[in-house]
Amino acid sequence: MDVFFDPVFLKHDTGFHPENAGRLELILDSLDEDKLKKPRNGEGFLKLAHTPDYITKVRQACKDGGYLDMDTPVSPDTYKAACMAVGAAVDASESEGFALVRPPGHHAFADRGSGFCIFNNMAIAAIRLAEKGKRVFILDIDVHHGNGTEALVLGRENIEFLSIHQSPLYPGSGLTDRPPNVINIPLPPNTGDEGYIAALEERVEPEIKKFDPDNVGVSVGFDAYYLDCGSVLGNALTITQKTYKRIRDMLIPYKTFFTLEGGYHPRSLLEGAHALMDL
Repeated sequence: MDVFFDPVFLKHDTGFHPENAGRLELILDSLDEDKLKKPRNGEGFLKLAHTPDYITKVRQACKDGGYLDMDTPVSPDTYKAACMAVGAAVDASESEGFALVRPPGHHAFADRGSGFCIFNNMAIAAIRLAEKGKRVFILDIDVHHGNGTEALVLGRENIEFLSIHQSPLYPGSGLTDRPPNVINIPLPPNTGDEGYIAALEERVEPEIKKFDPDNVGVSVGFDAYYLDCGSVLGNALTITQKTYKRIRDMLIPYKTFFTLEGGYHPRSLLEGAHALMDL
């Protein structure tokens, strides 16, 4: 599997913050260099999901430094990193690859960023595929509900969105389905492998089969992993590699690509990614 990565992702300076460059250290060290592919710059795809005013706002905010909102810091290299993250997601969607990116994207809306996210990498990649006539199933397995992605694809033809996440937890949404194309599966804290895999087999797998997608895009948050339990973000689903391997097996029949969202313990990313994607 190709892994799309650019060193500018490490230059997105968030200071003393859970979403920092150190998150990627162990997984990068574990990968052979020939697996790492330089992504395209995705700036030209931003308007697929974001308003021109918001794009301008982000560009200016990054020049000045500071925060887009109380949770989302930006720095002079953030705009380029965010554009390259979009490009990496698009490249991954074309090659069944993994976009190993930061900043993440699934809390980003059309006209605002939030929850550490600037541009919605997954939504842009999925919308682009859908506009080419592909049926795209988005599976969001971050511990937090993918509220930005949900908002951006709600009601769109050829896209179905399913988020399986912890509740109660930030951002407090994702409690019910939103017809015609959004499915939400909130799980209680400490669900663990048994409960999570039951949800996969009873709810997630049947929904994917019913939709019969051309492509599956996975918003990968490794913050549901047991090593992230008790972090400053309060993540507590406590799943292990067993669950990620079950997700991998479930997705074998489909053309699947992955984009990184959360995960704040470096070993969560290392162990989760190797179990899920067999890197």
